[in-house]
Amino acid sequence: MRIFKAFLSVVLLIALAFNLSGCAQTMHAIENAKMTVNVKMSDTIFLDPANLAKNRNVYVRVTNTSDMQEITFEQFLRDKLAQKGLTVVNDPSQAGYIIQSNVLYMDYEKSTLTSDGMLAGGFGGAVAGAAMGGDWKGSAAGGLIGGAIGSLAGGAIGAAFKVETFFGAIDVQIREKVEGGVTGTMTTNAKQGSSTVLVTERDVKSDFQEYRTRIVAKAKQTNIDRNEAAAVISERLAKQIAGMF
Repeated sequence: MRIFKAFLSVVLLIALAFNLSGCAQTMHAIENAKMTVNVKMSDTIFLDPANLAKNRNVYVRVTNTSDMQEITFEQFLRDKLAQKGLTVVNDPSQAGYIIQSNVLYMDYEKSTLTSDGMLAGGFGGAVAGAAMGGDWKGSAAGGLIGGAIGSLAGGAIGAAFKVETFFGAIDVQIREKVEGGVTGTMTTNAKQGSSTVLVTERDVKSDFQEYRTRIVAKAKQTNIDRNEAAAVISERLAKQIAGMF
């Protein structure tokens, strides 16, 4: 009789774990049924309003070194700039502003490649993100006990409802034509082998002032659609660039 009661208690506990795990997974999926998007910049750029009033022509050049080559980010950017009253020209010599952008990443967020890690790298930084680590102490360790039981139910529900994060990262360089031009010094550190570095400098003069930043946009949704997410993110990234003007 005692064995039967003990067995019944275990069955009830497992059933309860299944129920609670399933409810939590389902609620999490429902809460993320609608796509949410947020955008962050590594550095803020302020353009001179006086220069913008003189020449509203802009030249755009977009490259894509990500694995998702089918996106048309340049067209999104051209449309957003036109909506701001800027004229996109094909000759950079006629432009008051030159925008160069490279699509670095457009794919799902991974444990070893996160949107926050990508943003922290800043303009020109490595295409790598901070791993999402975990603390195996305290409540996390206790959660493993219930998780071992609930993972059976959670795994089945998770296969049908999975909350995913998709993000895009771009490097942006904006060159603003300024009266009188600008002067500066370019320094190059060229590594020659493992222990030798050649440092060279040269004076430069340009009609343009340069600004650089990295922009990251991420979308979160239950069972997110890759193509839809890429389009939404591209539109938001383009809007962020156009918003500087």
